[in-house]
Amino acid sequence: MQNIEKIWIDNHFMEEFHVKHFFRLIISLFCFAVMMISGRSAEAGMISEKQELDMGKAAAEQIEAHYGVLNDPQINERVNRIGQSLVDVCGRKNIKYTFKVLNTEDVNALACPGGYIFVFKGLLDYMPSDAELAAVLGHEIGHVVKRHTVHQMEKNMLTQLLAILAGAASGNGDVMAMGMVVSDALAAGYSRADESAADREGFAYTLKAGYSPFAMLVTMHKLQKLAADYGNPGWGIFDSHPQPEQRIQNMHKLLNPLNILPTPSKKADGGAFVRESFKDGPWEVAIRETAGGNDPFYRAELLAGALYQVRQKEIIDPTHFIVFEANDRAEIYYEDMQLFTVYKQDASGFGSIGACAGDYVGRFRAWAEKVNQTKKVAK
Repeated sequence: MQNIEKIWIDNHFMEEFHVKHFFRLIISLFCFAVMMISGRSAEAGMISEKQELDMGKAAAEQIEAHYGVLNDPQINERVNRIGQSLVDVCGRKNIKYTFKVLNTEDVNALACPGGYIFVFKGLLDYMPSDAELAAVLGHEIGHVVKRHTVHQMEKNMLTQLLAILAGAASGNGDVMAMGMVVSDALAAGYSRADESAADREGFAYTLKAGYSPFAMLVTMHKLQKLAADYGNPGWGIFDSHPQPEQRIQNMHKLLNPLNILPTPSKKADGGAFVRESFKDGPWEVAIRETAGGNDPFYRAELLAGALYQVRQKEIIDPTHFIVFEANDRAEIYYEDMQLFTVYKQDASGFGSIGACAGDYVGRFRAWAEKVNQTKKVAK
């Protein structure tokens, strides 16, 4: 998981730097050049939006050149569709956002200034549902909306520039290396406050865009486990995050006021279910299998949150639950909202994935009729 490059300088200097140092150097040096040309004072702390876009573009080009961009129209369309649905509800719509998949199996994501959002190919397998991917993209969009990277550069720019100029004046040929070292010492990445803010922004965007409100919580749990199992790469979506326990606690504070119905619960046997109580008795759907990289409770959380979003409609049309069946899975939607994925593991006893998906759809339609009746009585 640790990404390290060996960079030669002046044919005699070699040092190991994390990839994040390389990216930060690109951004910093480009910023210095822009400021020196424009005559802006670093102390003014005012990187214009145009300069932000130029810096982000320069950094994005370097990142794409380093990793390569995945050439898969179907995957790219999905990532862009989800990303743009979040942009539509974000707090900064006056810039153009681009979403690209980097051709590496690493599990990560990052945002460059100016709306350049990157997802690593490995993350797509680790976060298979639209809701989970939306949570990751929403977090990165939050950094762009709040201009976190720009503010961090503004804080460090004067000191970095003075160090580089001092090295150049002394005749030191390793100016680039000095810039990297200074960048490493002074630019530790996003602050914990910035990361918490991006979490809140991402949660708000996923909720407004119609994705499961549990999505951000599920991704936090999964990233926490990933970091524990394989180590924290220390940059991208992992960079300087608050303690996972604190992030999860904060997310529960955002979820609790929603009073989400139906509710997900764990079973004693390791399975999970989604349940809602009605006057004529409880409605329940069970999820017994780990599939698609998610255990039963994660799947139950994502489903409960998706049904909560459906529940916000004035009237739920039971006929609008539909199934798109593929070779190894069946996707269940309500209109254009992804609700649940049925895998072959779920189909034991049904004979086929399609038959299992049909059973789930029947249960969802029964739930919709109960919700409609409850709303009718409430009026």
